[in-house]
Amino acid sequence: MNLYLDLDFRKAFAESEFFFGVANAPYLCEGGFNTPGGPQNSMGYFEESGLVPPSGETTSYWTTYQEHIDLARSHGLTAFRTGVEWARIQPTTELREGPEPSWDPEAVETYAAMLHRVQEAGMVPIVTLHHFTHPAWLGPVFWDQDDSPERALAFELRIVEELNTKIVEKGGTPLSNLITFNELNLLPWKVIVGSLRIDSTANTPIHKFPAVFDNVLCAHVQVYDAILALYESRGWQRPQIGFGTATQSPYEFDKLMLDVVRLRSAGVARADVAAHLAEQRQAWLDALTALARRQLTDSQMEFWLADVRSAQEHIDGSRFERTLEALYQSKTAEKLDFISANIYEPFRNGRAAGVASQSPRWWEFAADGDIYYSMIHAYNHGNTTLPMYMGENSLAYEQPFDGEAVSRPDGWTRERYFKTYFMEMVRCIAEGVPIKGYLYWSLVDDFEWDAGFTPRLGLHNYDYPSKKIRETDGLGENSGYIYQYLIAALRSGDKQRIREAFVNTVPTPPM
Repeated sequence: MNLYLDLDFRKAFAESEFFFGVANAPYLCEGGFNTPGGPQNSMGYFEESGLVPPSGETTSYWTTYQEHIDLARSHGLTAFRTGVEWARIQPTTELREGPEPSWDPEAVETYAAMLHRVQEAGMVPIVTLHHFTHPAWLGPVFWDQDDSPERALAFELRIVEELNTKIVEKGGTPLSNLITFNELNLLPWKVIVGSLRIDSTANTPIHKFPAVFDNVLCAHVQVYDAILALYESRGWQRPQIGFGTATQSPYEFDKLMLDVVRLRSAGVARADVAAHLAEQRQAWLDALTALARRQLTDSQMEFWLADVRSAQEHIDGSRFERTLEALYQSKTAEKLDFISANIYEPFRNGRAAGVASQSPRWWEFAADGDIYYSMIHAYNHGNTTLPMYMGENSLAYEQPFDGEAVSRPDGWTRERYFKTYFMEMVRCIAEGVPIKGYLYWSLVDDFEWDAGFTPRLGLHNYDYPSKKIRETDGLGENSGYIYQYLIAALRSGDKQRIREAFVNTVPTPPM
C-alpha cells in the first residue's frame, strides 16, 4: 500500500479544511411512509404494485434521530447529511394524484429540531432537499410534466426559509450546505423506469429521459438563484449549494449534468454549447474506456460500449432548452459551489453481460481502488475553482431482514475498504484534486429502494426485529470505530501514526 506520506496531512485533513461524515435519506430511514395513515410518496405506487417491498418503519429515524446524531458525533464526525421529505411536509394519506394539500407545521418543526440537533452536536448539517421521491399527490412520475421545475422551486425555496427561521429561533445558524437534488442524474431511472415496470405498455423509457433531465436541471438552476436571493434578502451568510451525481459510466447519464450547469462559469457562449459538451464527452469517454479495459472482459466491454452508444444517440445536453434558457438568462454564471460525487460501481450494466442481463447485486458491486481513483479524476477534469466532496460511498454485504449476515463474495471487509479508498483519495489530493470532504453511506443500515432491507451498508447493524442499533456491523466488524480510528490518524498529521494505522490491523476499541 502506497501511503503518499509526502502529503501535508495535518493541513489537508484539518477540521477547518476537510469534513468526515455520514449520510442518510428520509424515505430510506425515517419510517412511516406509505403505511396506513402515513404520508404517501411516489414510492408508494411501486410498493403497492409489488415492484419494491414495503418500507414500513425502516430504522425509525423520524422518532429516534437524536440517537443517530449522537452516535455519529461519538465517532468524531463533523458532517451529517440528511434530508427533508416533501411528502411529509405536504402530506396526504391517499395513494393517488390529487390537489395540493396544506403544509404540516409539526413536520417542519421536527425537521428544524433535527437539524438544530446536528448543529448542537458540533456537526455541519448537509441538507438534501430532494432525494428521488415526491408526494403521491403529484402522481408516480411528475418530472415529465411541464410545471415540475416551478413546483419543485416553490417547495425547496419555502422549506429552506421556514427551516432557517425555526433553526435561528432555537439559537442555531441558517443552513450552510444544501443539495438541491441527490443523484440528479438517476432521477429518470427512478421515475421513468419504475413507471414502465408498472405499465408494461408504456413507450421505451430512454425517449423520455431528455425531457426529465431538462426539467430537473432547470429546477436546479432556478432553485440555486432563488435560494441565494433569499439568503441575501434575509442577511444570512451565503450557503454552499450543489447537487449530487452518482456514477453512471455513459457520459450522458453522468457528468453531462455537471458540465451543462457549468457552461457559463466555464466561459462557454451559447452558440458553442454543443462543441464544448462534445469535448467534455470525449475526455470522459477516454478516461472511462481506459478504466473499462482494466475492469471488463471483452464481451462485457462490448455490452458496455453498446450502452454508451445508446446514451449518446438519445441524449443531447445542447438541446436542454429549458435549462439553457434559465442558465443564460440568469444574472450570475455559477450554478454550483461544489462537485459532489457519489462513486459506486460504474460498470454495473457492463458486468451484466453473459449473466442473463442481470446487474450485479449490491454486495457484488466491484470494490476496487482503481475505480475510485479513476472516477475522482474523471469528475475533476476541467475543474479549476470548485471543491470536491466524496458525497457518498460504501461497501455492502448481504443480510436479510431477520437473517444472518453473509460475507461478500470478493472477501472485502470494511477495514480493507476504508484503508484502500482513503489512500486513493489521499493520492488524488496529493495530485492536486481539491477534495474537501467525505461522507460514508450510511451510519446505520437502511432500506435500499427496490433491493429492500437485504443490502447492508451501515457502519452499525440495525436489528429490525428488535429495532436496535448494534455496536458493530452485522458481520461483527467494528466499522464505526475503524472509520473513527483512521480519521483520527489522518487528522493527526503524524506520518508514523498514519503508517501504523493503515498498515496494521485496527485495534479493538477501548472499553
